Amino acid sequence: MFLSGNRDGVVVSVQHISIHGTIMVDVAFSLKNETVARSAQIGPEAVSGELSAGAPIVVTFLMNVVTAIKTA
Repeated sequence: MFLSGNRDGVVVSVQHISIHGTIMVDVAFSLKNETVARSAQIGPEAVSGELSAGAPIVVTFLMNVVTAIKTA
């Protein structure tokens, strides 16, 4: 379990979704040195830069929950 900090990764897919009228970003990503892809649904304010498949990213975690994603 990764409690807090930043990890490097790569975007697998990105989708903008609406949950009860609230726009969210659904991001599937792979972290460096991990074989299983992860996903996170975060608000657009937590995304820095343009996310697209194959883009290198830095994922910020707090208590093993994604709190921000920025392009590397």
